[in-house]
Amino acid sequence: MREMKQPIFARECSIGKTIYGGNRKVDFILYHPTRWPDCLVIECKWQASSGSVYEKYPFLVLNIQNNNINTIIVLDGGGYTKGASNWLHGQAGKTYLKYVFNQGAFQKFVSKGGL
Repeated sequence: MREMKQPIFARECSIGKTIYGGNRKVDFILYHPTRWPDCLVIECKWQASSGSVYEKYPFLVLNIQNNNINTIIVLDGGGYTKGASNWLHGQAGKTYLKYVFNQGAFQKFVSKGGL
């Protein structure tokens, strides 16, 4: 059996099905032979103004649980409600959703070798 020895990543990649049976596309997926041998998904959610995007967070979390791939969400833009942000942050660490960061915290995580 061949084993990949180098890290790789892909953008806008289909990784399986949503809870409704449609194709689930993610922003980024990466593989690292020692850090993320089962892959890591990075979902980027930006909401600059108030709206209904935050209402999709439960759908996102259920899809993360359904696809069984470790995931980080990068949430930024300031247009989501505090309650929605708190709820989403509260989901981190419970299943395959490992972390929820804002953009600055994600940059710190990466610069300290988190990926």
